[in-house]
Amino acid sequence: MRAFTFYQLDVFTDRPFTGNPLAVFPEAEGISSDEMQQIANEMNLSESVFVLPSDKALRRLRIFTPKQELPLAGHPVVGTWNLLARLGVVPPTENGSVEIEQEVNLGVLPVEVEFKNGEPVKVTMTQSRWESFGQVVDMTGISKIATGLGLELSDIDLDRNLPIEVVSTGIKAIDVPICTLEALGRIRVNTSALSDAYLPHGAVGCYAFTFETKEDSSFVHARFFAPNDGILEDPATGSAAGSLSGYLVHHGSATENVFTIEQGDFMGRPSRIYADVTGGPGNVKRVKIGGSSVVVAKGEVYLS
Repeated sequence: MRAFTFYQLDVFTDRPFTGNPLAVFPEAEGISSDEMQQIANEMNLSESVFVLPSDKALRRLRIFTPKQELPLAGHPVVGTWNLLARLGVVPPTENGSVEIEQEVNLGVLPVEVEFKNGEPVKVTMTQSRWESFGQVVDMTGISKIATGLGLELSDIDLDRNLPIEVVSTGIKAIDVPICTLEALGRIRVNTSALSDAYLPHGAVGCYAFTFETKEDSSFVHARFFAPNDGILEDPATGSAAGSLSGYLVHHGSATENVFTIEQGDFMGRPSRIYADVTGGPGNVKRVKIGGSSVVVAKGEVYLS
C-alpha cells in the first residue's frame, strides 16, 4: 500500500471555508498519470495539483480537473505555491517577495511569493501571453449563450462596445458582459445548452461578468461555468480572471491596470482575485494574477 500526503487549501481568500478549494499533493513522485486523474476525480474539486521535481524550475506542477489535465490554471498555482512556501520549498524571507520559476505543461513561468512576518501572504503568477481567438457577433450565437446561462438576451450588455469574445492567457474562455449584478445573480445554467455554446469555440468555460460589484474597491464581479468538465460553477478562476483582465485592458474598459475581480459570492464562497496588467488598449503585454490562500485540511490517499 502506497500512501501520499495531500493538503486542502482555500484559494483567493484569507478566511477558511471561502474562496476556491484545492487539493495539493506536494510530493507526487510515484503517482502515475492515470492515478492522478483518478485521484482528481475522487477529490471532486475543480482542480487537484501534483507536485513533481523539475530540471527546468523549482518544481513541476501537474494540474487536473475531475475529467482532464490542464496546461495551466490560476487558483491551483496560487494555492500550491502558498503551500510550498509554508513547507519550506520556497526560499523564505521575513518580509518582502521571493521570485521563483515553476514548470507547468504550458512551459516555465515565474511566480512571486510575498512574505509577512515569515509567512506567505500573497502569491502572484505571471500567465502566458494574452490572446483573442475571435468574437461571437451573430445573434444566433449570442442567443445560445444567453439560453445556456438561463438569461434573456436583454441581460447581455451589448451597449458598452464590449464583445462576447474567446480569450486566453493559457486556457480559452468566453467572456460575456452582463448588464447588472442582479442579472448575474439570476444565472441558472442549462448545462447542455451552455456546453454546446462554448465548446465549438475551443473554450473550457464561460466567464460572465458585470461592472456592478459588491465592494466599492472592486472593478468587476464575475462567475465562471464549465459544465462539460463537471464544474457547474467555480468559486474563483485565476486563468479566466487573467484572460478577462487582459480583455478589459485591451478594449480600454479598465481605467487602471491594477484592479480586483470579485467571484464566488453567489455560491457563498467569496473570492477576491488581484489583477496586474502591463500594456494598454490594443497592446496587452503581460498579465499577472494574485491572491491569498489558507490551509484547511491535511490527509492521506492510499494507492495499491
